[in-house]
Amino acid sequence: MTANVTSVALNGKSGDPSLVSDWIRALNDERVVREKAGFLFKACFDAERLLLEVAPFLIHGERTYHYNMHLEKEDAYTLIGMVDAQGVFTLLFKAESPTLSTDQRESYERVYRRFAAFILEAGYAGKGLLDEVTKDLLVELGISPAPVTLAQLAGHPFTAAPFSGSSRTPPPASGN
Repeated sequence: MTANVTSVALNGKSGDPSLVSDWIRALNDERVVREKAGFLFKACFDAERLLLEVAPFLIHGERTYHYNMHLEKEDAYTLIGMVDAQGVFTLLFKAESPTLSTDQRESYERVYRRFAAFILEAGYAGKGLLDEVTKDLLVELGISPAPVTLAQLAGHPFTAAPFSGSSRTPPPASGN
């Protein structure tokens, strides 16, 4: 999949996709990721524009929170995520409802794949491992087997498999 992003708003500043190069450089440096204890982010697509808010997990020794991050547009398809100190990605969303329609699942899947493709196209060169919660959520969306990395997520063929019907609902955003 190609991200098809022509402009980015990063932490309120607008520009072309190269605007994220400093963040991507930081993600590619294990020392920086550990020093910052990882990064929190929110991401939302608005047509060919990516709205992105990024913050180190720790700033001057104080923890940051997702609820302090604000995009100019947020909706049910806004990704809420983090890269932990080991470089493992968590990608979540606030579901519109506990039961998702096929159209909603497909829309969430497109957002996940598009974001993964964007990070890779921007130059991310790490392992891009996905955490267990993210992999479980991807299976709940019908992507099976679950991708293990961002690269697999970006390139994984679209399945549109029926919802598994399990009693699990997508996890709510933790309010971080």
